[in-house]
Amino acid sequence: MGRSILGSRRFAWLAFGLWLGGGSVSLALSSVSNYVTRTWQTDNGLPQSSVTSVVQTRDGYLWIGTYNGLARFDGVRFTVFDNNNTREIHSPGITALCETADGTLWIGQPGGELSSYQHGRFTSVEVRASWDGGAIRGLGVDENGDLWLMSENGLLLRMRDGLVTKTEPDPLRGQVAMARSEGGTIWMSRNGRLFQLVNGQLESRVPESGGQNSHVTGIAASRDGGLWAVVEERLRKWTGGKWSGDLGQAPSDRAGIETMLETADGRLAVATADHGFYVFQPGEGDTSLHFDRRSGFESDWVTSLCEDREGNLWVGTGGAGLHMLRTTSVRTLSPPDQWQGRSVCSVSAGRDGTLWVGTEGAGLYQYYQGHWENFGVNAGIENLYVWSIAEDPQGELWLGTWGGGLLQRRGSHFARAPGLEDAAQHIQAVQCGRKGGLWLGTRAGLFRYESGQATPFGQPLKPALPYVCAVVEDRDGTIWFGMSGGGLGCLKGGELRQFRKSDGLASDYVTCLYLDDGGALWVGTAGGGLNRLSQGRFTVVNRQKGLSNDNICHIEEDDSGYFWMSSHAGIIRASKAELEQCGDGLLNEVHCLTFGLSDGLPTLECVGGRQSAGCRAADGRLWFATTKGVVGIDPEGVRSNLLPPPVVIESLTVDGQPAIKGSDDTSLRIPPGRHRLEFQYAGLSFVAPEKVRFKYRLAGLANEWEKSGTVRSAIYTYIPPGNYTFQVIACNNDGVWNEAGAQLAFTVLPYFWQTFWFRFVAGTSLAMLAGGSVWFAMRRRMRRKLKHLESQRAIERERGRIAKDIHDDLGASLTFITLLTQSARSDLGSPNRVGEVLDRVHDTARDLTRAMDEIVWAVNPKHDTLDSLASYLSKFAQDYVRAARIRCSFDVPTSFPAWPITSELRHNLFLAFKEALHNVIKHAGASEVRIVLGVQAQDFTITIKDNGRGFASPAGADAAESDPDRIEHGNGIANMERRLSDIGGQCRIQSIPHAGTEVTFHLRLKTH
Repeated sequence: MGRSILGSRRFAWLAFGLWLGGGSVSLALSSVSNYVTRTWQTDNGLPQSSVTSVVQTRDGYLWIGTYNGLARFDGVRFTVFDNNNTREIHSPGITALCETADGTLWIGQPGGELSSYQHGRFTSVEVRASWDGGAIRGLGVDENGDLWLMSENGLLLRMRDGLVTKTEPDPLRGQVAMARSEGGTIWMSRNGRLFQLVNGQLESRVPESGGQNSHVTGIAASRDGGLWAVVEERLRKWTGGKWSGDLGQAPSDRAGIETMLETADGRLAVATADHGFYVFQPGEGDTSLHFDRRSGFESDWVTSLCEDREGNLWVGTGGAGLHMLRTTSVRTLSPPDQWQGRSVCSVSAGRDGTLWVGTEGAGLYQYYQGHWENFGVNAGIENLYVWSIAEDPQGELWLGTWGGGLLQRRGSHFARAPGLEDAAQHIQAVQCGRKGGLWLGTRAGLFRYESGQATPFGQPLKPALPYVCAVVEDRDGTIWFGMSGGGLGCLKGGELRQFRKSDGLASDYVTCLYLDDGGALWVGTAGGGLNRLSQGRFTVVNRQKGLSNDNICHIEEDDSGYFWMSSHAGIIRASKAELEQCGDGLLNEVHCLTFGLSDGLPTLECVGGRQSAGCRAADGRLWFATTKGVVGIDPEGVRSNLLPPPVVIESLTVDGQPAIKGSDDTSLRIPPGRHRLEFQYAGLSFVAPEKVRFKYRLAGLANEWEKSGTVRSAIYTYIPPGNYTFQVIACNNDGVWNEAGAQLAFTVLPYFWQTFWFRFVAGTSLAMLAGGSVWFAMRRRMRRKLKHLESQRAIERERGRIAKDIHDDLGASLTFITLLTQSARSDLGSPNRVGEVLDRVHDTARDLTRAMDEIVWAVNPKHDTLDSLASYLSKFAQDYVRAARIRCSFDVPTSFPAWPITSELRHNLFLAFKEALHNVIKHAGASEVRIVLGVQAQDFTITIKDNGRGFASPAGADAAESDPDRIEHGNGIANMERRLSDIGGQCRIQSIPHAGTEVTFHLRLKTH
């Protein structure tokens, strides 16, 4: 694809000549001033100023061939393709262009090469070897759809099969021309002769006219199937084998006919090599328009003609660039002296068709029936700053000047108004009163002039009324006047009232006033848009509501219900009904048609702040003062552009790199990551490209349309992964929208972690993780609950054990004490017996105290440690064994691990330990016992070893029966083993007769 060369936004504008004719001249074909011209040259982006061919393709683009490349034009930007950036183009020179029915653009080149362009891609097309005709000068499609090439030598080649046809040998190397009629018939002229392509052969068509052979020098197809030709320097029409029409005198042979074109409205344009070009209108006799250097056109050498879909005429020249012409309803007036270099201040239309124009330092001008006359110092206008003009019902002309007071016309001269000969007022507004007299807006306030007297109004106000620049009077005699800085004034029944911003007026700087037939007062302001006062309430329409500009200079109304307002952005037309509805909030925006430079205005800046900044003439034409002259518009002659512009997306760049390979690229995929996307688009309307407005949106990201105004690009700095469609719509200069617009679908690819499957797997994993977490939490909760239940059950068991111990130990002991005391009561007479009983009561009470101590120790949770257990066992063993007069030694570690142990474990372990000591004292007959406490890894051991008589390991019932003491001892062993087993431990007993006994308790504590 070719590199993009963006055309400059600066355009050359050409206003043609003066308006020829009388005061009510219509927009007829009698003057080139009916046309406005726009020019593009190399400094605007055109590759070369010599244009060889111009064609508009079906998509709306304009294609321009030059000797320095092919340019595609969208109204604002030129994109240039040549042999440097497009290898399918063989030469920088382009000599012919043609579009076929399938939308293919065919491109002829000087060396006979041919290229094509379709769907955004160029293709180099091979031409048959039999072709030796040189440069391709013409391209056309016949009635069968075959493409024909015409060479500069008059050869025709059919692309389908390479068929070459030519005229009879002619020693003269003259001009050749090619035309295609509406039905597809191919015509060619060469050296004054006319030929028609029939069945692949050129057949001569030399009709006779008045007995003489007709010499043909130029041809163009007509839209009714005929053929226009320049015959014997007459412009004639050939239909059905004879001449059927005559438009009169054609350009002479000396002018050199380059090409001809019939436009959609029946006009015929004839381009020449030395005399510019002509425009003929059938039905208007011999009249024609001639555009050349003398009439203001930039070149006499016109090489190509083209009419676009909107009726604009494109004119290519040899060296002066590309021009676009279109008719306009705007008329610009300037006297021969060009206002002496001064600005226009005011304009007023007289009843007889005279146009009066006041200037800023050049006096007064009169334009009547095509003639200009200037009135200055010699005519009695000593102060040449004429700011306001008014004609009273008697036909008297009054002038308000800036420092020269009020002037009255007297014949062909002017003099100061009677009674004001010595007044040198600055008068901006002169308004005729309904009951006679004049209302004057001055720098010093409002005055009424009548019968030679000027009466002031408003001077008693503090501060006095400032700078009155506009005055109107309504039906009931109420005077409304606008002030620059003082808002709006109202004089009714002798009472004066002011309205300012605090009263709802959008600006205190009022520039113009207009009273409509309904009694509403319309107020133009500087910076506050258009205001309306109706039923005591102000409403405002400004740029935020669609008005083209907020500086309103003058207001007029036509017969069709439109307001015409001059402004600092040209002349604005808007529907009065829409303005009312928009002001009342019933319409969001008002649709405005704005006339600017592209419509023929010499400048966008209109004059305001004076009473006579515009007027409506008796014929309905509207006149407005601008800084560069007087502009007239015929409201009835305005034709709206009803064709919505084709919309195209020209390019998409991703991080500055082009992403679209062609207009048929439908598989656009953008790699993952954060990218900068820029869309370039165009609305292909050439009437006023600078007025084409756009809206766009990115479907998939936003649903609302974004207004971009006239900006032709949209930028996104980040778009998340997904499928999107960029959509853009556009409206033309008259606000007609192409709602279909253009769109481009694309996909932003995700990173792996942004894909659906990743999210699915991640989501599933998260769900599983969450489910697992919930399951784990529930399991933990269940475990805690079970543990709690186990704890409660253990507590219940402990409570049961304590109750049992209390019942067994305390209950039995207390019962025994009760029995002993009763026995002692009966033996009171025997002191010895009572002493024995008391000893036994003492021993029982001591045992009862020890039992209580054991119970309290067992249930106290602060003793649930190995260190506490070891201390208690050691202390218990020492006290228990010492009472039996047995020596007791200990082997205890200096420290114990901080492993938690339960009260149940401590209690069972203690009872087993106590049982072992009890056996030592009662059965072993030992004199010494050794107690060893050990901790290794996860194991806790208690060893009780005595030096008693020992015993043989029990071997069944016989052993028990042979030794009565073994029965009790056997029960003790069983109790120890059961208690260790209940807490997950082991009990090992080793005993050798006459060598002592060793009892070991082994417990794996960490699992607990």
